[in-house]
Amino acid sequence: MSNRKHPTDQNVLRVRGARQNNLRGVDLELPRGLLHVITGPSGSGKSSLAFDTIYAEGQRRYIETFSPYTRQFFDRMDKPRVDSIEGIPPAIAIEQSNNVKTTRSTVGTITEINDYLKLLFPRLAAASCPQCHKPIHPETARSIVHDASQRFAHRTLLVTFPVGTGDTEKRTPAQFFEFLRQQGYLRVLLGGNILRADEAPPQKLPPVIHVIQDRVSADDETRLTEAVETALRLGKGRIQIVDADDAQSRPYSSGWHCAWCDLDIRPPTPGLFSFNHPLGACPECRGFGRVIGLDWRRIIPDRSRTLAEGVVRPFQSGMSQECQADLVRHARKHDIDLHCPFADLPKADQDWVINGERRPGEALHEVWDNDRWYGVQGYFDWLETKTYKMHVRVLLSRYRSYNECPKCHGGRFQPETLNYHLAGAGGETLTLPQIASRPVHRLREFLTGLPVPETDHTTRLLLDQVTSRLSYLNEVGLGYLTLDRPTRTLSGGEVQRVNLTTCLGASLVNTLFVMDEPSVGLHPRDLGQLLSIMRRLRDNGNTLLVVEHEEAVIRAADWLTDIGPGRGETGGQLMFSGPSAQIVDRKDSLTADYLTGRRSIPVPPKRRKAKKSLKLRGASLHNIRKIDADFPLGVFTCVTGVSGSGKSTLVHGLLHRNLLRERGEPVEEEAGTIKRLTGIEHVGEVVMVDQSPPGKSSRSTPVVYLGAWDHIRELFAQTPAAKGAGLGASAFSFNSNAGRCERCAGLGYERIEMQFLSDVSLVCTSCGGKRFQPHVLRVLLDGHSAHDVLEMTVTQALAFFKKFPKHHKITTPLQTLEDVGLGYLRLGQPTSFLSGGESQRLKLASRLADTEAEASLLLFDEPTTGLHFDDIARLLRVFDRLVEAGHTLVVIEHNAEVIKRADHVIDIGPEAGEEGGQIVAAGTPEEVAQSKDSRTAPFLRAALEEKPHEATLLAAEPIAPLVTTDNHRIRVTGAREHNLKNISLEVPRDEFVVVTGLSGSGKSSLAFDILFAEGQRRFLDCMSTYARQFVEQMEKPDVDHIDGLPPAVAIEQRISRGGGKSTVATITEVYHFLRLLYAKLGTQYCPACDVPVATTTLAEVAAKVRTASQEGTVQVFAPLVKSRKGYHKEVAEWAVRHDFDTLLVDGKLIKADKFPELSRYREHSIDVLVGQITKASEEEALALARRALEIGKNTARLVRGKASELLSTEMSCPSCARAFEPLDPRMFSFNSPHGWCETCRGFGLVYDSSVKTDQARTQLEADLQEEQAREEAGEDIARPCPDCGGVRLNTEARNVRVQDHPIADFTRASARDATHLLDALAFDDHGAALAADILPEIRQRLGFMQRVGLDYLTLERPATTLSGGEAQRIRLAAQLGSNLRGVLYVLDEPTIGLHERDNRSLLDALDQLVKQGNSLLVVEHDEETMRRADRIIDLGPGAGSRGGEVIATGTLDQIRASEKSVTGRYLANPPMRPSRGSRRSLSGKDVRWLELKGAKLHNLQNVDARIPLGRLTVACGISGSGKSSLLRGTLVPALKDSMTRRGRKPSRKAAPPPYDKLTGAEHIAAVHMVDQSPIGKTSRSTPATYIKVFDEIRQLFAGLPASRMRGYTASRFSFNTDGGRCETCLGQGAIKLEMSFLPSSWLPCSECNGSRYNRQTLDIAYNGKTIADVMRMTAAEAAEFFDAHPKIRHALRLLVETGLGYLQLGQPSPTLSGGEAQRIKLVTELSRTGATKGRRLREDKRGNFYLLEEPTIGLHMADVEQLIGILHRLTDEGHTVVVIEHNLSVIAEADYVLEVGPEAGAQGGRIVAAGPPEEVVKVKASPTAPFLEPLLNKL
Repeated sequence: MSNRKHPTDQNVLRVRGARQNNLRGVDLELPRGLLHVITGPSGSGKSSLAFDTIYAEGQRRYIETFSPYTRQFFDRMDKPRVDSIEGIPPAIAIEQSNNVKTTRSTVGTITEINDYLKLLFPRLAAASCPQCHKPIHPETARSIVHDASQRFAHRTLLVTFPVGTGDTEKRTPAQFFEFLRQQGYLRVLLGGNILRADEAPPQKLPPVIHVIQDRVSADDETRLTEAVETALRLGKGRIQIVDADDAQSRPYSSGWHCAWCDLDIRPPTPGLFSFNHPLGACPECRGFGRVIGLDWRRIIPDRSRTLAEGVVRPFQSGMSQECQADLVRHARKHDIDLHCPFADLPKADQDWVINGERRPGEALHEVWDNDRWYGVQGYFDWLETKTYKMHVRVLLSRYRSYNECPKCHGGRFQPETLNYHLAGAGGETLTLPQIASRPVHRLREFLTGLPVPETDHTTRLLLDQVTSRLSYLNEVGLGYLTLDRPTRTLSGGEVQRVNLTTCLGASLVNTLFVMDEPSVGLHPRDLGQLLSIMRRLRDNGNTLLVVEHEEAVIRAADWLTDIGPGRGETGGQLMFSGPSAQIVDRKDSLTADYLTGRRSIPVPPKRRKAKKSLKLRGASLHNIRKIDADFPLGVFTCVTGVSGSGKSTLVHGLLHRNLLRERGEPVEEEAGTIKRLTGIEHVGEVVMVDQSPPGKSSRSTPVVYLGAWDHIRELFAQTPAAKGAGLGASAFSFNSNAGRCERCAGLGYERIEMQFLSDVSLVCTSCGGKRFQPHVLRVLLDGHSAHDVLEMTVTQALAFFKKFPKHHKITTPLQTLEDVGLGYLRLGQPTSFLSGGESQRLKLASRLADTEAEASLLLFDEPTTGLHFDDIARLLRVFDRLVEAGHTLVVIEHNAEVIKRADHVIDIGPEAGEEGGQIVAAGTPEEVAQSKDSRTAPFLRAALEEKPHEATLLAAEPIAPLVTTDNHRIRVTGAREHNLKNISLEVPRDEFVVVTGLSGSGKSSLAFDILFAEGQRRFLDCMSTYARQFVEQMEKPDVDHIDGLPPAVAIEQRISRGGGKSTVATITEVYHFLRLLYAKLGTQYCPACDVPVATTTLAEVAAKVRTASQEGTVQVFAPLVKSRKGYHKEVAEWAVRHDFDTLLVDGKLIKADKFPELSRYREHSIDVLVGQITKASEEEALALARRALEIGKNTARLVRGKASELLSTEMSCPSCARAFEPLDPRMFSFNSPHGWCETCRGFGLVYDSSVKTDQARTQLEADLQEEQAREEAGEDIARPCPDCGGVRLNTEARNVRVQDHPIADFTRASARDATHLLDALAFDDHGAALAADILPEIRQRLGFMQRVGLDYLTLERPATTLSGGEAQRIRLAAQLGSNLRGVLYVLDEPTIGLHERDNRSLLDALDQLVKQGNSLLVVEHDEETMRRADRIIDLGPGAGSRGGEVIATGTLDQIRASEKSVTGRYLANPPMRPSRGSRRSLSGKDVRWLELKGAKLHNLQNVDARIPLGRLTVACGISGSGKSSLLRGTLVPALKDSMTRRGRKPSRKAAPPPYDKLTGAEHIAAVHMVDQSPIGKTSRSTPATYIKVFDEIRQLFAGLPASRMRGYTASRFSFNTDGGRCETCLGQGAIKLEMSFLPSSWLPCSECNGSRYNRQTLDIAYNGKTIADVMRMTAAEAAEFFDAHPKIRHALRLLVETGLGYLQLGQPSPTLSGGEAQRIKLVTELSRTGATKGRRLREDKRGNFYLLEEPTIGLHMADVEQLIGILHRLTDEGHTVVVIEHNLSVIAEADYVLEVGPEAGAQGGRIVAAGPPEEVVKVKASPTAPFLEPLLNKL
């Protein structure tokens, strides 16, 4: 036993007031980093504490950090009923459930072994030719020379290379020889003979001829090497070396090419070795390993039948019976025996029946027309032509199944993958499919022996990862599994243990793993290995919380928590929590009683003997091969053996399924083959008593399941009150309409769908949760209503009903429930809520209660799952009663306490998988215990002696956690993502770490693309495979290994602020929950009458239908699907089953049996035509209305011609009778047609010019077109929508109120005021229950905004108007609100957009995160942030290809002292300010000013501002003070408007401008916003194309002699036009491959190898470089290469000078950051002004106006200096440059500073200071002055 100290406050998970389910206010403290076990009686509340409380909160908090899109794929767990949980890390549940359905998921994928194998194969696999099977490996000149000099020693050699003899010009042999002579080659090798090119050629040449490069001695290594190198280059990697004397030859290739067969094979890339990648998946089955096809076992299920008896099943019913007649008629014609069993027919006759007389290529109708037999296959071919009919598709589905893929034979991979294999130490070679099909324990042996070069550490690391994971699987008893075993075929216990090894292999740390009885299905022998795995997971730095009953696991716990004392309502209390050794002193704990031996399960005094038995002979299935097994009848038989030995195969696959098949009952799964099965006549019913729920409906309850409720209802019906009211027994059934509550249909609750939260179950408002109507509840039985009886526990009900005469029909079944340990269940508790163990015992009780049932065979599969020691004792007493009642029990079990109580034991083994499948021992437990071959015998022997086995005691001995200093570091090995150069480093955990370096040096690649991506991916990989299949899988980064990585959360600073419809409310998700609040708690008001809508009666709706029908035919539809995505085939199937023939699908009438294939990802609305009538009677109208409203759930639609009217019994105006749609969250979405205002389409603004979207093919396309048009129009010509007044919603949505407040009251309020509105809301009990989960979500998000000082923002404010600082803080606040522990937070420059004062507040918040036990990794350039950091990692030394290395690590002082660090140099010696030594003058007659009067946009308070022209001006101030509103929102639109309408009057329709007057605009030539928006949205846009330098480069290539000779123009060298581009990839350089169920992949184009151009274009070279080579150059390399061309050089040098020299000329624009895009735009402007400067100065003195918003985002200090130089250059050329900036270096460089403030929001919006920096620092009211002054003091 371990001696743990009690937890400290610093490292503890603290639970206060847990009340989930039956927990009674549990307070608990659990030290983190330990192995915890929670135990207690079944039903005591263990899972409620571990899963429903602790795990639910840990998972919920981490999932909240994901994007809203990702969150929708995870089950939103209910917020637990608990007062508080503190110190909780991200939680992962390792449960026993297996919900995976897809066959793409295998043991190899979920353990990540496949991921490592796909990386290992390209490094370690050997290749061979698929034709000649000779080895293939790329040769080098050196290896070729080495081999040739040894193979042809002392011989004279001819070095040749192949050349094609013809091309598009179809040259003659003479022309070809002439071509060779021009190239300087005079000899060729043809048919072993040497021909001269200067002699007459033969009349015909082969397609390829070998040109002799040199004749050289094999001993002359230097000359031979030179000849080989040249030949390889000219022969495109292929050469041939020939012995000049005997003509022996040897081909060589420098590529993946078989030189003998002249055959290329695909190079080994990771994608080739993944069946989940388009490159590696079998093209036939797409990586599934199986294809869907006809299942002949279903079509001909009984081959013992004859043709006359109907051996072909589909021919025996319906219209297909005609085919049976055809078969018989044609069989007689061909003299085929109609009465011979099909299995005994000759093979030719069997083929005739199946394939018919159809000739190859013959059409099916020709066979029919010529009266020949079309065959069963032909029948199904004909059905395939009719699949547009629903019933045909249903029919086909009955006879289809998945069959092994005929192309890959189930291997899943394409043939080219099989060219590669791994060679083991013993000479054995295995391809990847062979590796996947080998059992884990044997595969580990093979891989361990693979030879790996000592110097190849990466390959060794990958191989170790694979073998370690295989070892983990072997250690938890799963060595018999194969990697290709589909996850969906695993048992719950196997899935849990596989997931456990996955979590260990993921190497996550600081995570809470919650496990549900991991010992289930595990043999006692393997428990020690399981505990070893769990301890290893703990020692990695994690906390394990295990719900468990296994004694060895309980004893091994570091910390034990016991819940009790009883079950159900008698449990839920904390009995013990502490070191496991201390529980033995507790006298009130059932767990302690069994651990100490105070209670035990005794050995039975005698064994029962069987007189008869079931005999299986020659049984084979899976690993069982031809065994004989006897199952004695009338006794308790236990089948045991190690995990995977074949127990379930024997009982389920062989015994159970063959029994069913012998009885003629349907068998869904494969039944094994047997020679015979005897003794079946002695067996009654065969029942598999599993742990599945007895019922799926909430109306299924224990008392109903046992049949006792029928008798209880009879008692109620016999009471005087019931008789007086005329109530029969049916009135007391909640499954009958006679007496149950109509609103909840007898459920007692209503399930409310909450789109953004977990669904809520609320007590029915009509019956108050009592299920019945009031008059039924007034009937009392001895003072108790029907509801009161259902609320009784079984124990209470037994005492209650014993007082009634003839009570045994009620008490007998209830007593069986008590006997099986379920006395705590309530009679009315839904059986769907029971645990697996409770469900199984309920079924047992049902069997016990049925005293009249015949002797049955009851099969159990590990019935002790989830059972406490005491529950097992109860279960065994029930087993004895069942046997005594004449039943036979066959139980699969590992628990030695159960095995020792059996009458007969069958032990399968001896080992698992291929080494199992045999009966090792059979007999009484005493006999089996003596078997020497049995792995169970030692443990059974100890159980019979009533003492623990020594192996169990050894495994259960607690071992203290292994704690080392390595536990607190993240170790990265071999990182190569993007430009990282195979770096390895250590990042300390639980500290504040800054990653810095030059822009483009690789900071984000390290922080986000590696550490964050891998941290989040590993967490997702540890989650359930079911959840993972719905989430976009993150790619594994290019890194060898990462250790010690906790779950990661990214807080990025992406500059995008959403589209034109994004608002503060939407990006903070406040609006999501406001929509939900209004949909669930809002009241619809009639827009016309301003009165709340009310319920309408059925009679009123029917009267409306009848009235309408008097004027003509009307149709009544009921809605089935409303705006939901999917195929919706089940809707049509439902319509056909219920005899409805017409559906209204997306506005079109369609026949139900011809239902079309709908687009899965588009929203669809489907109504069913319930009926149509003309001049209906009252009865007809009433019946039609009732039916339509029942189907449509109180909503229907009345259609007269083209007019449509909504009918509703719930939402109608009492004044004008107008009906309304039920409230739905989409109704309040201005991004959806369901909610937006039709006039402004949800933008809230209208424009003078209309926007045409009628040509759009989809709603998304229409939105994008409109948004783009609105952006181009500009906000300055917009005005509020006249219909919605800017609210953005339609009339109906605007007239929904929550307590007199429309939703606009909230959206127009500031975050601060919205909080007050929320606090003023008061709801009744029903409303409070609905709002319980919604209001906290809204308050939390509003609180985040207040926490970061953004509560002044109004919720309706467009996101596009937010400053960068505001947008960043909104994202940051939302992420920091999760209050997690042990997480790695990765932040991307959190200080950008923040004023220096706010910066310090933010850093304080980040410090607090670290103090709470989290790790912080911040990509940052800010000096103050670096000063706060515990460690700095500096990357460099340059950017792009010149970066990607770790230059220095350490504290700020250590970085300053580093000679290699550019960061250190700038920190140690900051530049002087101003860098030019002086500022431009602001006085004098030549200084002109731009003046704006009365600016009042947003928070601007009638501001007057002046900006000097031709100067560098910087606008600064607190974040949110109004800088962007003044310049970007007011000044720039004013300038553009002034230039647009010079000399013209403003439009009368235009809204008044947000300012009074603008002067000085006449001195501005043009206005340019140099922002950070992308320079292009496709890969066709590149830096070279944007700055126009590519045009000059193309002109240069077009002017080359070779181009002119071929007639090539500049367009030939464009990858955007045909002619010169590669037509295979259309100039993109990559090809998109799409696969079903997989994300699309982009692969390099195999035709052009990613170059974008065709071969002819690449023949043109300038100074040895093709156009593709130029596009791969960096800007720095290209500037040097084109030094002789000023037009090209000028633009490229500007890129270098702006710090972008690392960018490739052809780099796709979408891959550029916002800062890089902004600087490219600056370069474009500089290039333009440089070219036009002289002309402009001659014409006039007007300059351009440039506005840059925070251009230092993402820039290193060195890059900021380059940026400052560019700004000065623009200003020196006479332009006005205005910069919105917080960076003090830029502010200190300004000629003029304009500070807006003094605070944010309403407290800002004024000019605080204006003038040179030296004057600004003197203004006391300036928030910037204190921080700016130290920089100026350096002058």
